[in-house]
Amino acid sequence: MAGKVQRKNYRIDMTKLTRAREVLGTKTETETIHRALDLVADEAALAKALRALVVKGHEHIEALDGDR
Repeated sequence: MAGKVQRKNYRIDMTKLTRAREVLGTKTETETIHRALDLVADEAALAKALRALVVKGHEHIEALDGDR
C-alpha cells in the first residue's frame, strides 16, 4: 500500500539500519525503512487477527462443553 511520500530527516542508529538492510536484503536505506515499517504494520495486523481467532475458538470450545 503506497501512501504519500515526503522527505524527512531523522537521526538513526546506523548499526540497526545496516542490520535491517542485511536481513531484509534491501538495496537502499529508504527501501529498508519502508520494508521494515511494512513488516511492523503487517505483524500488528496478524497479531490482532490471531487474537480474534483465539477468542472465537475459545467461545466455540465453551459452547461445545455446554452441549455435554
